[in-house]
Amino acid sequence: MGFDLTGLNPTVNKVYPQRYNDIMNKYGKDGWLDWSMKIPENVKDEYFELKDQFQTNNPGDYFRNNVWSWRPLWNFVCESCDDFLTEKDMEKGYYNDDKKISKTKSLKISKRLSKLIADGTVDTLERANALAIERAEVHNKEVRKEMDAISNACEKEHGEMRAPANYPEPYYSQWSKAYEKEDWTTSYPFYTNNVKDFATFCQQSGGFTIC
Repeated sequence: MGFDLTGLNPTVNKVYPQRYNDIMNKYGKDGWLDWSMKIPENVKDEYFELKDQFQTNNPGDYFRNNVWSWRPLWNFVCESCDDFLTEKDMEKGYYNDDKKISKTKSLKISKRLSKLIADGTVDTLERANALAIERAEVHNKEVRKEMDAISNACEKEHGEMRAPANYPEPYYSQWSKAYEKEDWTTSYPFYTNNVKDFATFCQQSGGFTIC
């Protein structure tokens, strides 16, 4: 699961090569490959390679993050841009429901993020996040030892492997209480390069849709 952002009117720095047009003319429909057709595997591979190259050349066309990377990035955007993003803008950014951000706001996001990258704020946050993840990993290692001990005790008493959801009491409650101690910081990395890529996307997207 992830978040796919598409530019509303992206800057085109370099157009598709003729080969891409040839593929689409033969196998395309409504701007996409027609998967109902028998398309040779090498043509599919070539299509995706050309698509990836186009998006590299035209960073305002498309931006993607998995859910774990997008949440801390969007958190940072909301915290940094709350003087011009509305409550609805910020809330909808956490969902895959085609929220549109205007060109004006997109350019403002890019400008604000670029400033925070230049003054070292983003690098500082990346380092703090890395340290928090390191500490969380140490903590979670101990939590998992506790969970494993409960699982082993349950298996020893009842003589069979089973999913924690099916543990008899008191093991189910013990395991659930231990699981609640898990620190999910490890799942939400924050990277300077991700912020830079998003700032570039915002600058060249002409506004964008979050889906």
